Amino acid sequence: MQVYSDPNQLPQRPPIFRKGFPTVILLLTGAIVVVSLVQFNVSDQLEDWMYAVAAIAGGPAFENAPRPWGAFAPYVLHTFLHGVSFHLMMNMAMLIALGPIVVQGMGRANKGAILFLAFFFVCAIGGAAAQMLWYALDAQNGITIGASSAISGLLPAIGFLRNGWRGAASISVPWILINIVLAFLGGDIGIMRVAWAAHLGGLAAGFSYPIFLRLART
Repeated sequence: MQVYSDPNQLPQRPPIFRKGFPTVILLLTGAIVVVSLVQFNVSDQLEDWMYAVAAIAGGPAFENAPRPWGAFAPYVLHTFLHGVSFHLMMNMAMLIALGPIVVQGMGRANKGAILFLAFFFVCAIGGAAAQMLWYALDAQNGITIGASSAISGLLPAIGFLRNGWRGAASISVPWILINIVLAFLGGDIGIMRVAWAAHLGGLAAGFSYPIFLRLART
């Protein structure tokens, strides 16, 4: 711990904290945490219903699976469910770390918050579509949940804010390589299976960020 004897020596706060933490990130994080905690603590029957409503499920075993809120709902709502507490904490840490930078690019007005949510869920839809495509190509059964599909899309957005398209591409390359390795490992990292296809789909959808940025600035 460093001690400062002169108040003038205090370091300036990082830019994302100078005007307060973005409310939209607090609300989104809070909603995901609340729904996930409910999921962790309800009866098996109710948890199965939550999975039926929100989880991405593909493969022959799920072709006629009931979807209480419709077939499209999981493309968005899978971001609110998580496998274990570590999964939830890891994703929320990334959302809190990356989300404010993306929000700041859109502005802190209500319009910017709405556009951020729209962008976040476009990335989620991209991730879900990629995961469903992989299930179809591989003819395997699988269930995918978690916010990392959408969070992956925040990476090219941050890169674009820093250095345009070149920045978006360069910041994305490490995550692409990591997920290619995960694909060769079958997505298995020991403590859980990782939906690498959803990560890559969300990342690809994140390249739509300039469209939302343009809308925010008009």
